[in-house]
Amino acid sequence: MRWSFSAHRSFRKCPRQWFFRTVFANSRARDPVRREAHRLSKLEGIQAWRGKIVDSVISETIIPSIAWKRPCSLGDAERKADELLAVQRAQRMSRNGESVFFEAEYGVPLTEEMFSNARAEIHTALENLYVAEPVWSVLQQAKTLVPQRPLSFKHGTATVRVVPDLIAFHTARAPSIVDWKVNRYPLRDYWLQLTTGAIGVSRCNPHRDWPSSAAQHNPHEVELLEVQLLKGDVRAHVISETDVYEADDFISISATEMELACRGRDAKDLRPDDFPVASDPKTCQLCPFRKLCWRSGA
Repeated sequence: MRWSFSAHRSFRKCPRQWFFRTVFANSRARDPVRREAHRLSKLEGIQAWRGKIVDSVISETIIPSIAWKRPCSLGDAERKADELLAVQRAQRMSRNGESVFFEAEYGVPLTEEMFSNARAEIHTALENLYVAEPVWSVLQQAKTLVPQRPLSFKHGTATVRVVPDLIAFHTARAPSIVDWKVNRYPLRDYWLQLTTGAIGVSRCNPHRDWPSSAAQHNPHEVELLEVQLLKGDVRAHVISETDVYEADDFISISATEMELACRGRDAKDLRPDDFPVASDPKTCQLCPFRKLCWRSGA
């Protein structure tokens, strides 16, 4: 069983959505419905796409420039964002004649206003990052900066996967984890996500480009920063050993629920109708798989 926070959230909202995304979707399957599920799994709303543009600029432009001792200015970062926005928009609108935007797939017209708003919020996020002093303190003091690194570790019968936005290793203290969010309405469980990242840094096999001291610190010693880029807020999460135990329990319970939902059957033997649907109609409205879910016999 593979477990991640995104899989957990999907399962809690709608077990059938979780099944489509994590079990059923397969681009190489002979079954055309499974291939269609894979295509739908790649759909993104403009807001999610906007957030990925910000992620890309920070992790691929701003952070490397700091490591190379050639800091990137805010203007340079915004120009890079505009370039990515234009290139990716064109690619997404012309791929095999199909759009990969969720809105277009489900009949919502894509307007210039939508893209203008996305661009404005990307700039706001970058502007707020550049004045976030606690973040820059971490960036400037770190010995090694590792952005967007997937971490995996065993947790009972599950394999946990977490991808911190940034891991900062220091010379004489525990690492820092920084997660930036580009959400209008922040969620409440970010401390748990950050704690899982700290557990991942402590328990996964050290990567080749990590300092030798990377795994010498306990999860509760890791500095955790949540950065709400649209609001300009930086929140430090201080966790205890008890919080780490609670996170471990949370993962165990969530992974067990997923395993029980599959009833010990092989993935090839499971069908969408084996899993219940969401109780909230809003979940259906925002689900990329709804055309499969509502299709008779899917």
